[in-house]
Amino acid sequence: MTLLLILLIKSKLLRVKMSLLGSVIGLILLTGFLLSTGLLTLVAGGAVAYGVNQNKA
Repeated sequence: MTLLLILLIKSKLLRVKMSLLGSVIGLILLTGFLLSTGLLTLVAGGAVAYGVNQNKA
């Protein structure tokens, strides 16, 4: 009986750990995605600004 209870608690903890791990991985992926898109936007904006400045000169 106690063994079953321990196993249940352990599996619940494992599930919590897995879901925590999943959300952490999700956050890392989301952050990476946002960073890369932000970087791309910055590069594109910089290229456009550079082009405009070159045309003015």
